[in-house]
Amino acid sequence: MDVSLRVLQVGTQVAAVSRKTNTTTHEVLGVMTKGDTQICFFDTPGLMLKKSGYPARDIKARIESAWNSVNLYDVLIIIFDVHRHLTRPDSRVIRLIERIGSEPNTKQKRILCMNKVDLIEKKKDLLKVSEQFKDLQGYERVFMISGLKGSGIKDLSAYLMEQATERPWDEDPFTMSEEVMKNISLEVVRERLLDHVHQEIPYEIDHQLVDWKDLRDGSLRIEQQFLTQKESQRKILVGKNGSKI
Repeated sequence: MDVSLRVLQVGTQVAAVSRKTNTTTHEVLGVMTKGDTQICFFDTPGLMLKKSGYPARDIKARIESAWNSVNLYDVLIIIFDVHRHLTRPDSRVIRLIERIGSEPNTKQKRILCMNKVDLIEKKKDLLKVSEQFKDLQGYERVFMISGLKGSGIKDLSAYLMEQATERPWDEDPFTMSEEVMKNISLEVVRERLLDHVHQEIPYEIDHQLVDWKDLRDGSLRIEQQFLTQKESQRKILVGKNGSKI
């Protein structure tokens, strides 16, 4: 399976963000460089379990690819939506966290990041979750963070910097290639697609970059296309008199 990689200095959005599940459809690479240390973040498609508790490798190729890549990284970061856990708990998520921690890998450190703590109004609720995970096996650290507000990110970054090993940098921290920009343009549009078109339609649409042209006046012309499987999907995507698109 070919994997599309996007590379960008972390601190700028590099991929689509949506409340919908399975927003990440292929591996995304973000690079954070501070001083003489460089950290490469690989964001994989979400992992899933079957009802039986075994990894869901037969649903779609992207999930299989994500499961196969779990053991490749020096540090595995599990991002856990603590707000959703408190408001809409899902036992499958807990089983997934526990399963990953139970699989031995002496070459990898694993950490759990409880995200969206800024949405928790009562601190006692956070203490409740901390108590629930205090005996979690297979994880070296647990971090409370807010990706939106930035709280806890400094401590997380410091920890990751401490795990860095001496070797040549993998990426040029000062270069953003045209290929990177093209991929970001696709992600920006796909994020809007996920926000405005619902049910299974966004996942069934083939989204492609058609043309990328620098114009004489300094502006940039970007052409993208959506290929739908059904006429009914096209009508929903375009909307009445083109209102949706």
